[in-house]
This record gives sequence, structure tokens and C-alpha cells, in this order.
Amino acid sequence: MGELYKAIKSGFKPEDIVYNSPGKRIRDLHYAVKNEINCINVDSFYELELLNNIAGELGLRASISLRVVPEVTVPTLQTGISRSKFGFEIGELLKAYRRALELKNIDVKGIHAHIGSQVSDLTSWENASKTIVRIVNQLYDSIGLKLEHINLGGGIPVDYTRTLIEEDRELPTYYRTNFDVCEIAKTISDNLRNLKYDVKLYIEPGRSLVADACVLLTRIVNFKERSSGERWLIIDAGFNVLPSARILRWYYPIVNASRISEKHNVRFRIGGPLCDAEDVYHDVEGEEYNREKLPRYRCLPEKTSVGDILAFLHVGAYGPEVLMNFNGMLKPPYIMILRSGDIKIIRRSDELNDLLLYEEF
Repeated sequence: MGELYKAIKSGFKPEDIVYNSPGKRIRDLHYAVKNEINCINVDSFYELELLNNIAGELGLRASISLRVVPEVTVPTLQTGISRSKFGFEIGELLKAYRRALELKNIDVKGIHAHIGSQVSDLTSWENASKTIVRIVNQLYDSIGLKLEHINLGGGIPVDYTRTLIEEDRELPTYYRTNFDVCEIAKTISDNLRNLKYDVKLYIEPGRSLVADACVLLTRIVNFKERSSGERWLIIDAGFNVLPSARILRWYYPIVNASRISEKHNVRFRIGGPLCDAEDVYHDVEGEEYNREKLPRYRCLPEKTSVGDILAFLHVGAYGPEVLMNFNGMLKPPYIMILRSGDIKIIRRSDELNDLLLYEEF
């Protein structure tokens, strides 16, 4: 509900908002119905009945779509198969839509599917859109239901290796995209031509809109060289700032902003400041079993040293939202550079609030 709340407070029109979550609380649904948003993606039979009751109590009608798992696998994070926690199975859909049409406080608007994150496999998009078209046509043939929209969710990928600086590119294929977003669009639209009637198409670009809108700047605070010859750089940003680097073994390109014009061709190990052995920007566990998901070294200029500023690129998606105070570390501030060239502080450092919290404790 936090995202829904922020969207409305930011000025987005309720009729332009779709609300999705596998675990909506009563107060969340109450807020969504009361604000008369475009559509609520319903995740289960229980939620369908609950939403109908809430809408009735408010004297309103709730516009919904049903979320389906189309049983499409992807090379990365899976959200479109029945082993995941999301949505209805295909075999339940006819019964679910029939029930939704019976409920007096429900308006059936669409169908929703989301197959995963960072989907760089064109075949997955092909299979998902084909499945949804088949389901929509079957609903029309079986019960005469004409939906207003199909929501194919997000998953549009970002090339996390993209940078103007030369660096190590020995990465798993799912970190880079091998095709343009136009190819995804063509695949989807080709399949939608097989629909028996016209519908609106909703797409949630998400990551691909915001990933490269944010850069993390961090300072090198320590340096050491092992007897093996490995050079270590310790920076002041750990997984308290980029938890996905540890939890998901996610790759972000790193460049030395202080020596941006120098050749990035010397290997370094990079670690954060936290008292945790996995607060590093390589895959410790994977290296033990020779199946690491991240490169062992990052390539930076030969003269990289303490005091230099490193820039992590493409951290706008799932970066600023997941900051935490692990080890009592303070969260960094956000600074926005506007098109005019002005600088605006969006959120100051949590230093004051954190210190007040410590004093209270």
C-alpha cells in the first residue's frame, strides 16, 4: 500500500493506477477501493470475496483483474509458475471469473500476468503472451466475457554491464540484454493480433525506467594487498546500501569517478565496511563451489587509492528503497540533479533521526 499511497500523493490520477500485491491487508484494500483506482489485481478466491465485502461496506464497486500464473519459466526470478506464491493457476480461472461476475460489488476489467524480473529471453515473452491470448479467447468462448485490458506486467530488462569505461565483462548472460525492447513489443503485438476482440494493453516497465536514473557514490576508505598479490579496496558503502548485491548476487558496474579518464584494466577485490564476511562485491559462497554468479575482481585504474570516489551505475531500481541501518550504519542522502542543472536534496541523511533513536534506546 505504500507505493499506492505515494503514487496518489505524488499526483497520479487514481484512474491511471493498478494495484498489485500477493498479500493485501483489509486496510490496504479499503484504501484502494475508497480511492477508486483503475484496477486491483486479485490474487486468490479469498481476496476476491474479501474485496467484495469491503466494497459493499463502502457503498462502492471495486474494479478488478485476476492475476494468473501462465506456467512460463524464465532464466531469472520466477513469478509466473505455480510454484511461486502469486496468483491463480490456469485451471482455476474459469471458476474464478464466473464467481467474480456473480459478486454485486465487483466490476471485472482484466487479466494480469507477470512472469519474472529481468526477462532477457524473448521465448519467455512469446510463451507468456500466447498463453494469455489463449486464456482471454477461452473466457470469451465459454462465458461470453469481454475484458477491457490485458496486463502483461513488468520484467523488461536492463543491461547492467552498460558503461563507457572498459572493464571485465566475464558475466553470466542474464546480466546483459541481447535484444532491443522493440523486439519484445513486436513479439507481444504479433500474438495479440490473435485475440477475438480489441483490448487495452498495460505494461509495467518499472526497472527499465529507473535503473540508470541513479548512481551510488562511495569513497575508498582502506586498502590492503595480500601475499597472493590480491589488492583489496574497502569502501564506505556495504550491503546496508546495496543489499541486492549480497542477497541476489546482483551485478552493478563500478567505475572510478576520480580517475574517469584512466584505463580501467587492473583487478581489485572490493569489500564494504560492515562486520560481515559477505559484505563484498563478489560471490563468496559461489567461489567455494566454483559456481559464482559475480566476477571475482573489478577492473579499475592502476593508481586507484584511498580517497577515490567509486560510482556504482544503474542502482535506481531496487536501490534507494531498501537501505537499512545494519551495524548502526547511517543511510546516505539522496540528491537529485534537475534538468535545469539545479541540485535538490530529496531526503537528507538519516543521521539526526538515527542519533535520536540511539539516545532514546
